[in-house]
Amino acid sequence: MATNDVLGKADALLQRHRAARGSPAADPPTDFPVLTEVVQAAAQAKAAASGAAPLSEAELAQIERDLRLELLTLLGPEFERLVEAQVHERLGGKIDEVMGLTRKVLEAEIRAAVRDAVARVIAEETARLKAGQPGG
Repeated sequence: MATNDVLGKADALLQRHRAARGSPAADPPTDFPVLTEVVQAAAQAKAAASGAAPLSEAELAQIERDLRLELLTLLGPEFERLVEAQVHERLGGKIDEVMGLTRKVLEAEIRAAVRDAVARVIAEETARLKAGQPGG
């Protein structure tokens, strides 16, 4: 029974709240402004309040150049660090690849040189033995 009493009180409270609200709320607008419209309207209102004339194309271009320079100054060191890290990472792999190829080429050249030297010594020794010269 206590539950019914609490529910009854809650229902009565809601009824009073609904009656106090009176008429239903107005419908929201169906055409909401986008952010650029809001910003433009605010900029126009600010310009009108300050009495300033709108900026010319040359002034806007100068502001754009100044902003680019400032951004480059702020972001330049970070950009350099990122590029250096990527170059270092790629360069390390390429150096390993080149060193591996160089090692293979050098091993092949050394084998060929040893093979040629051994063949030359064998040919000279064979020729000496055929000629009947005593070995030395």
